[in-house]
Amino acid sequence: MHMKDVNDNQTADLLPLKRPRGRPSTGKALSGAARQAKYRAAQAEKNVTVTFNRDDIPALKLLLANPNPALDVDQVTLDRLVAALFGASIEQGR
Repeated sequence: MHMKDVNDNQTADLLPLKRPRGRPSTGKALSGAARQAKYRAAQAEKNVTVTFNRDDIPALKLLLANPNPALDVDQVTLDRLVAALFGASIEQGR
């Protein structure tokens, strides 16, 4: 009976085990449903849902298009608000 030399890391074993492709499994993977629930919870943390009367949308658009300079709201924020408002308006057919 031959023992493999503990210092020998060059010689292949007589019957090498072929490792499977890809990254090894950790056994801690979330199911698709759990992953989606985690994503939705994260989204809910950073978004707020607001309901506007449709008749108020033109006024909101006007205010966002003509911000008060004294308030010093940066353009990136204004653009994000406009995109959210327009997106919701288009999505709901108006």
